[in-house]
Amino acid sequence: MAVFTLNLQKRIIPSIVISGKFDGSHSCLVAATRAGNIIIHNPHRQLALNIDTSSRTETDRKLQWNGETAELRIGQQILALCSGRLTDDEKDILLIGTSTHILAYQVEENAEHFYKSIPNGVYSITIGKVGWFPNYIVVVGSNASLTIFDSEGQEIFWTIVGDIIRSSIIFDFDGDGENEILFGSDDFGIKVLKKDTILWETKETAPVTFLTKLISSQFAYIVENGTIGIYDGVRRLWRIKSKHKAVSIRSYDIDGDGIPELLTGWSSGKIDARSCASGDVIFKIQMNAGIAGIIEADYRRIGKSDLIVVSTIGEVRGYSSGLPVKTLESSDIIKELLIRKQTLSTKIRQQTTNSEKTVESKLAINIYLNNGAVKIALASGPGLFIYCAVVFAEGVFSGETLVVHPLTHTDELEIELRPLDNSTIDMHMKILVGAKNSHILQVFETVRHLPQFCMYELIPRPDHISGNLNDSGVIFEISERIKRVALWLDQNFLLTEELKIIEDNSKTNFIEAWFRDVRNNEIHCIRANSSGRASIQTENLQFAGEIIQSLATYLGIFELNSQARFINEEQKLARKFLKVKDFKDADIKLQAEVAGISMFLKNILIRIEDSRILNDIDSMKKRFSQLNKLNHDLLRTNEIRLNNFKEFSATLKELNFVIRNASKFRVGRTSMSTVTKCRTAMEEENLSALIQAIRNG
Repeated sequence: MAVFTLNLQKRIIPSIVISGKFDGSHSCLVAATRAGNIIIHNPHRQLALNIDTSSRTETDRKLQWNGETAELRIGQQILALCSGRLTDDEKDILLIGTSTHILAYQVEENAEHFYKSIPNGVYSITIGKVGWFPNYIVVVGSNASLTIFDSEGQEIFWTIVGDIIRSSIIFDFDGDGENEILFGSDDFGIKVLKKDTILWETKETAPVTFLTKLISSQFAYIVENGTIGIYDGVRRLWRIKSKHKAVSIRSYDIDGDGIPELLTGWSSGKIDARSCASGDVIFKIQMNAGIAGIIEADYRRIGKSDLIVVSTIGEVRGYSSGLPVKTLESSDIIKELLIRKQTLSTKIRQQTTNSEKTVESKLAINIYLNNGAVKIALASGPGLFIYCAVVFAEGVFSGETLVVHPLTHTDELEIELRPLDNSTIDMHMKILVGAKNSHILQVFETVRHLPQFCMYELIPRPDHISGNLNDSGVIFEISERIKRVALWLDQNFLLTEELKIIEDNSKTNFIEAWFRDVRNNEIHCIRANSSGRASIQTENLQFAGEIIQSLATYLGIFELNSQARFINEEQKLARKFLKVKDFKDADIKLQAEVAGISMFLKNILIRIEDSRILNDIDSMKKRFSQLNKLNHDLLRTNEIRLNNFKEFSATLKELNFVIRNASKFRVGRTSMSTVTKCRTAMEEENLSALIQAIRNG
């Protein structure tokens, strides 16, 4: 079936495989090896333009060619690869991301294009054009931040995100003719960035590790827990989950019918093709090792692209569109036919049986909050019992599905849910109901929605309110009727009673709702009055940000500023800020110490060589002893620097978390302005400016 095969003779890192035309015409395969190197394979190297390297010394050449294969030594763990055009030149640029920097490399010229230090690490790279920048850009996903560089490596945009960005793509998400940036991160989120605002976001059940664009507004995604799926704009078409880990996905018309399929490479070595519309498997192929990557390139120079599959042991296979492929195994077909047979047999028994009495089936469902959990109460009709209940809810259960079998015959069943975060949850439920000892059961299928803040219990105003709670919260203005705020509360919380609109002495109507988070017993209060003034009284920054974003979305507010004050968090912020400064100072001292040891090492090596030439064995022993001691010192210093960097990264991530929540206190331009001011304050090491930016935006 494969139209060509080859072997790179290298161990390839999964998910870090790309292709590029570095001379402008010939497709090359590029992959990252476990040794920290980049391997480039060009089957048409003899046809490529020869570059005069006679004037260069061997040490000047970073890229070493050996026939069709070249190797670029990076010396660090490679986290991301990308290729593409940064200018109108037809030659692609190779971009390499590591834990400390990004390197743009011109393969044909064997020279660096630009080199930028990125302390937060480079976990994803994308090249393209977006609507709010006229030229090609480089989008870099880091730990808790997203940075955009121009074609010369100059930073032109930066923003805070929730966690490590594992993948990003550039395409027209909203159909307005201009591209947006879509990225997936370790906080389970998929977000769309348009200019300086998040256009859309959704949550999955685990870190999102890979994204690829399909036709029109469709895109496919991979989740770390073995899930793949497709969205069409904001609507999810389908998703499936496997026990194996998905490594790479790509759109390709493998059967030549003019409709592209979704190709998925799995850690088990399997590659399957699924219909983009339904997710049905059309065929599958098995490799000899786990899949490292799937790319599309005109590798044979025949005028159309081949599908190229790379395994982790370096095996490469190429498949052409329209060629016969290995269809589903006969065992899979037999399994599918047996399922259909069982379904038809059940229907026949239901229609022909006379032994069972027909009883009108009824099922009541009630959802409420009690004893620290959301309860789903099920009750069947008279003479009927609940045999089984299946609840599917993303992000609630470890396996996403809960199956409950009552031990005894019961007409009532209660199921507890404890969502860990604040997000709207769709629950798909199947309840099997039937008469006592019946062999035929009726299946009730229903979908219920858990509101975003379902884990917050409405309580009376507390008798005692702590001083910190009194002094903490966010105040903002909204030009909306107070009844709409009441409707928003009703739709986003599980309220046990209807909220009353109160009138104060000044004839102003207002709402005051006190809530308790049943997960940690934190107290929060939401207030709004008819004059447009609203406030959130809470010590939790994340809760305040989520409330403002949810309310703004419901009311259709595109611009909103606020004043925030969180005494405890500001004190913690000050300590973290000083901690970051101490880490920077310590790192400078450690760098100076390493530089001093390095100079001493060079001196000792020269003296060792002199002793060797003079055949002075005693001096050589002495110098080698010094060399061994210096080596131990370097190892110790490196370990200290590594631990220092880990603590620095963790503290910086906590600071970014505060800044991100501060941006959520606002909507629109003021939200982005808050991030910009906070970043400027961080760069200038101005704690006062940082706190003022968080307070006032």
